Amino acid sequence: MPPDPPEPVPEPAPAPLVRPIPRRYVALGLVVVALILLGALVLIRHAKAPRGTSTIETFTPAPASLITSLGHIPDAVINAVGATSPSETVTAPVRAGNAPLWQSTSHGVPALPVVFFYGAEFTPYAAAERWPVTVALSRFGHFGQLGLTQSSSSVIFPNLSTFTFWRSTYSSNWLGLQTVERYGSQNPTGVRYSSLQHPDARQAASIATYDKSSTAFPLLDIADRYVLDGSSFTPAVLAGLSQSQIVADLAFPTSPVTQAIVTSANEITAAICTVTGQRPAAVCAARGVAAADQKMGITPQD
Repeated sequence: MPPDPPEPVPEPAPAPLVRPIPRRYVALGLVVVALILLGALVLIRHAKAPRGTSTIETFTPAPASLITSLGHIPDAVINAVGATSPSETVTAPVRAGNAPLWQSTSHGVPALPVVFFYGAEFTPYAAAERWPVTVALSRFGHFGQLGLTQSSSSVIFPNLSTFTFWRSTYSSNWLGLQTVERYGSQNPTGVRYSSLQHPDARQAASIATYDKSSTAFPLLDIADRYVLDGSSFTPAVLAGLSQSQIVADLAFPTSPVTQAIVTSANEITAAICTVTGQRPAAVCAARGVAAADQKMGITPQD
């Protein structure tokens, strides 16, 4: 028998065709990978960033109970303190001169005398003065909204607990309240505190007339009749205390905190009563306010 024919040797399969990737697709892919890595780094950095370092001004409303407490200091405390503060020196508003009474109208109501407060959130002196100002104003009306804040951590008497009149609301039958918080408590650039509000022309005239430097805070103008330039007592009195602790102290007439705040509030009240016609009588005739009248040389005819 003839031999079997040899089996055909299979031909090798053709090699797959490798197409070169265009350079533009390579570049695009690298860009996408870079963006993914950058996004991951940003997320990691954000997750590790320290909290409480926001440079954006925020408004924190004061609890209604805290606002109510400031307007309901017991009469026994107000009268016991009067206008004496044995442990701390308290400066009273002084007569402003013979300027016409500063009045304003709103929503068709009769003209009311204006109480103007010019402050800044970062400074401890404005922080301290808002306490007696708020207590005094609460005797003539009602704060519907008041903010909580602290003075700057990088100035003397740092982190002083206080309120802010920025975004506050106030109503009264006896007076009109105007406030300007010129700067906030945040210093995002390290050069200047964030700007909050600007005075209008009438308010700027008061600042130019009564503020010794035009940049110092605070200034309290009571209808152009009485003025307090600066804080009425040293901010050191309030150092290390929270808003709640300060309010709780106001129940004790022998507390240095109470004596400083209530004495100043009584003196501010006495000055306000001169522009409201000694009204409301229950406020202006209180023994504590009468003691401030005597100290400041105020008579009912004023």
